Amino acid sequence: MVSIKGYDPDKMTACTVMFEGDKEECERSHATVKALSAKFNGMIAGPENGMRGYLLTFLIAYVRDFAIDHYIAAESFETSCPWSKVSSLCKRVTKRILDEASALGF
Repeated sequence: MVSIKGYDPDKMTACTVMFEGDKEECERSHATVKALSAKFNGMIAGPENGMRGYLLTFLIAYVRDFAIDHYIAAESFETSCPWSKVSSLCKRVTKRILDEASALGF
């Protein structure tokens, strides 16, 4: 099995999080994300990588056709849901992607 920093690339997911609000609210939200990351063996990649991820969400729309010619599929999902529904949302999105890819012969 190939490993990237101890993670299986077939099972890993990247997430860019942006905090909004006053300084205290952003610090509380960041602390919550750090705690969740630690609980589920995640990795905080830092603000520089966060900015890269944030810019990537905009670039994906512009490079999608080029990337697909090189067998790279990417998408940025922007959604909002209560924390109690995040796990279900992730499972449903993953299933939908796999179902659609299968229907197209991937």
